[in-house]
Amino acid sequence: MAFKIKTEVKVGVVVVLTIGAFIWGFYFLKGKDLFKSEDTYYAVYKQVDGLTESSPVLINGLKMGLVREVRFVSDTDRNIFISFAVPKGQLIPVQSVAEIYSMDLMGSKGIRLNLTDTNVYHAPGDTLISGVEKDLKEQVSAQVLPLKSKAEDLLKSIDSVMIVIQYILNDNARDNLAKTFTSIKQTIQNLERTSIMLDTLMNSEKGKISRIFSNIESISTNLRNNNEELTKVINNFSAISDSLARSDIKGTVDNANKALTDAAVILEKIKKGEGSMGMLINNDSLYKNLESASLNLDKLLRDIKENPKKYLHFSVFDFGKTVIVDEDGNKVPKRNRRSDTLSDNSIYYKLQIKSARKPITNPQKELNGVSGYEEHFIAGWYKYTIGNFSSIENVKDYHSTMQQIFPSCFIVAYRGSEQISVSEAQKKEGI
Repeated sequence: MAFKIKTEVKVGVVVVLTIGAFIWGFYFLKGKDLFKSEDTYYAVYKQVDGLTESSPVLINGLKMGLVREVRFVSDTDRNIFISFAVPKGQLIPVQSVAEIYSMDLMGSKGIRLNLTDTNVYHAPGDTLISGVEKDLKEQVSAQVLPLKSKAEDLLKSIDSVMIVIQYILNDNARDNLAKTFTSIKQTIQNLERTSIMLDTLMNSEKGKISRIFSNIESISTNLRNNNEELTKVINNFSAISDSLARSDIKGTVDNANKALTDAAVILEKIKKGEGSMGMLINNDSLYKNLESASLNLDKLLRDIKENPKKYLHFSVFDFGKTVIVDEDGNKVPKRNRRSDTLSDNSIYYKLQIKSARKPITNPQKELNGVSGYEEHFIAGWYKYTIGNFSSIENVKDYHSTMQQIFPSCFIVAYRGSEQISVSEAQKKEGI
């Protein structure tokens, strides 16, 4: 017996299927597939710029979900709460941004998920960082504003250029430009005339120019013919260069440097007044005495030439005479002289305080009242000395003291009755 389905059952099944299809179609049109599982995330914005429910959610340009809800956070909080769904299992890294952006020129909005590279992910139900892309108007304004500023600057520059052009192209400037062009024209004409003259000169002097080139060719031929001799000359120069390279130039330079160093030491000693040359250069009184001696010697020689008999006794009897005087200016007898108590070869030092061509007449005044001085007549000069020291150190101390009274005084040395240089005396003593 065949099983028969009742008409009421058929109608009921059709109605249920129709209602189910209607519900599924309703949600499908809203973008929600009842047969797929989804994960929901949230974001909060200050403004959504026209974002609505069912607006797409894209990841790297691929549609991955839909906006499910758009509402205020609360009655008192006017921030906008957005919930959106993505396929279940879609991982969203932390710090990713849910950015509202314009999908087309008509202003349709969607959410673009800008994912980060971190390996830590949001859990479903988390609230993401929100962001809003500038709309087309703002983007155009941002692009056009610099162009506007540049255009304004360009207009200002053009205005300045026009002012300058108007200033330049006045009547005087036009006259000057006309004169300039006239001068340029004259210059071109002069160049043309010069070119013609040069061409004429070249034609007239063609023979000389040919001879010049012939001479140059002859010189070149001579050089080519004497190439062997030139090679020998170059080889000789090379041999000289090699000889110089092999020579001990460094040793020569070192010797020259040593000589310069020694010269510098000698000059330094002369600068300090050491030695005869140093005393001659630095001792002003010695220079003046030498100058005076030269003048007096010249006078003496002229007088001797004119009156030889007058000076005969001077050259025979007075040369090298030494006179010692006491503090009253009287000559000391020979037996009382201190120098006679010394042996003929003993070395001693004195301090010379004055020298003159003639004997001094007022010792108290000219020798500042110093007593116990000695008068030596040597080579036509009366030399006055004080002190008698057997040690150079003692006479140096005495010299430092007496320089306050006699600034130009200096040390002299004697060997017996003979005056010698201080350096020679020190050598004799082994100093």
